[in-house]
Amino acid sequence: LLYGGNIMKWRKITCLFTIMISGVALASCGGSSQGETSNLITTSNLNASGNGENANSALAGTDAALVSGENLAVYNNFKSSSTDIEEIMEQVVDFADSATICVQNYQTVYQTQFTGRGWQTTTTHTLYGWGSGVIYYKALLTDGSYLYKVITNEHVVAGDTSCVSGEEEYQIYDEKYDTNLSATLLGSNEDNDIAVLSFVSDRDYNAASFESDENIKKGSYVVAMGTPIDLAYYNTASFGQISKITSSTVQHGATINSGNSGGPLFSLNGNLIGINNAKLSGKTSSGSTIEGIFFAIPKEIVIESVNGIVGENEL
Repeated sequence: LLYGGNIMKWRKITCLFTIMISGVALASCGGSSQGETSNLITTSNLNASGNGENANSALAGTDAALVSGENLAVYNNFKSSSTDIEEIMEQVVDFADSATICVQNYQTVYQTQFTGRGWQTTTTHTLYGWGSGVIYYKALLTDGSYLYKVITNEHVVAGDTSCVSGEEEYQIYDEKYDTNLSATLLGSNEDNDIAVLSFVSDRDYNAASFESDENIKKGSYVVAMGTPIDLAYYNTASFGQISKITSSTVQHGATINSGNSGGPLFSLNGNLIGINNAKLSGKTSSGSTIEGIFFAIPKEIVIESVNGIVGENEL
């Protein structure tokens, strides 16, 4: 779905957004790439919707205001403070767990059917699906709460145009407090599969910064975080290495599945390398199962996309 074209017929790309249909989570919404035109993520056409005027729209209806525009995101360097790989991993996962959230996409569905009293239309507000996201911006408000901004994938916030009215509502699910927090979509970039939401909370979440270029190398260890398959797996962490880096993708081996869309890929310093959005799945022409080939959108594309969406140089 997100990549394709001019590649061997056995390769199949799977997007990582969990869709709910009648309460059943679908594990895949990808398709065969045979014969498709290449649609690799690039920075050539930002085509972002959203602007700086929407940046603080999460504050609508409240009396709170920003204390300042300062971004309280934290740049980490856990590796410099420890030589114990297990201790480093625990620090990274602990930080990532507080910076990673689950994005729920609610849709308003209209269904018209013929009954004994004629044609009747019913309206249902339902959970369409969910993905993951990462907090990159944190600012203190005058009432002591915080304004947060979240990066996720565009396909996580997109609607199902075949059966809904186009009315979407987004919520941030918090397993620790077993609650949902209302979120505002600030804008999206369909070409680069990036979207930005905001929400306000009095809870103190972490906000992550991006890793330095010199620390993003083939062979480097990485941690993926997100909510795959079911909400019971909220903020699952997986561990792997960067397999290959190109201008449009970071290929890695940290396991991700449906529901991981929009979730972060962290370095062992505890900083963002990219945003997970796809995997290869299926079988080869000889029947072998494709395993362990996962992709993230690299930080350069993410940063340019986010700045285009919010209308400021926040990153």
